[in-house]
Amino acid sequence: MDPTGARRPVQDWATDFDHLSPEWADDEPAILADLRRRCPVAHTERFHGAYLVTRYEDVVAAAHDTATFSNRITAVNENDPAKIRLHAPPITLDPPLHGPARRALLPPFAPRAVGSLAPMITEVCDAALDRLAGRTEVDAAADYARVVSVQVMANLLGLPLGDRERFHGWVKGILSDGLVDLELAARCTREVRGYFAAQLAEPGCDGRDDLVGWVARVEEFDERDRLGVLYLLLVAGVDTTWSAIGSALHHLSDHPADAARLVAEPSLLTTAVEEFLRFFSPVMMGRVIEADGEVGGCPVQAGQRLLISFGSANRDPAVFADPDEVRIDRADNRHLAFGVGVHRCLGSNLARLELRIALERWLARVPRFEPAGTVAWTIGVRGPQSVPLRLPNPLG
Repeated sequence: MDPTGARRPVQDWATDFDHLSPEWADDEPAILADLRRRCPVAHTERFHGAYLVTRYEDVVAAAHDTATFSNRITAVNENDPAKIRLHAPPITLDPPLHGPARRALLPPFAPRAVGSLAPMITEVCDAALDRLAGRTEVDAAADYARVVSVQVMANLLGLPLGDRERFHGWVKGILSDGLVDLELAARCTREVRGYFAAQLAEPGCDGRDDLVGWVARVEEFDERDRLGVLYLLLVAGVDTTWSAIGSALHHLSDHPADAARLVAEPSLLTTAVEEFLRFFSPVMMGRVIEADGEVGGCPVQAGQRLLISFGSANRDPAVFADPDEVRIDRADNRHLAFGVGVHRCLGSNLARLELRIALERWLARVPRFEPAGTVAWTIGVRGPQSVPLRLPNPLG
């Protein structure tokens, strides 16, 4: 970044990548495809030095090697790794500390517990669609995907729905804008922690029938742990889901045959959800390199960071046939959208259910729709900033 704040242009993505640039946001899949072919482990001197892993096999290997590639730092930005102190269990913990923290959070995210949330998620989706009644132009990202994901997580955490815009601002300020504006990210992080500190300080908090109450009752957690866990649940549980819903609706608007097929064959939603997760994988995770080592045959240096691109792995032609095509009936789909290894996403069951119901309810009310403008993609958690759509009939 030059003294004026503008980002220095990339000369070669293999030796000078910048995953926080507008060019990356616009062309990420094409950039990653090129790197998979000619330089599967890229490097940059930006961000205090960082590597980028792009192939499926290497992504799996790096994710499993927690001794070399530690999760104690998960962001790769201009912040000096030596100054990063974020505590957000279990994601910022490595074995053996990681296991107990994760196990304490498993019950509310187990399949049966998540399955019981289907009526609530359906109600949230229907209410979001009701608010769009009578319109023939909508933004599927801002008016639907974001509304659904924020409200579902607010319900799970037991938080006031009147605070929804604050949640959206915090998530955007941490996972997107805050990646290049470090002061914004720090402020949002302080505000989120302060917000949950007030929640935990409420009398009877540990008796609440929600995720805040659950976290408050975990005896293994101290106050710092609880604040870090709740921070993680809010931030990670909102942006990834709204990105996935928005991406799927963007695809269906641009591929009316796929939308029509899902309307006619709703049982296909199960495989379609997996395919949307594969093709539009929103998450790329960072690690800090604890000791000199190697990945994909490339030496890596201790003290620098590593970016693991699950989205790139999910388009690796060595694993997926026709990886750059969306096939809503793809049967063999070993995608890594939720990560792999001990840090695989805790909320994968919830994300799948939320995406399936959001698409199911949308298609029931809006079986036909088409693009009404250009989609711009975010940095950080990859998703559409807006998905402008035109409806042939007012939404009923």
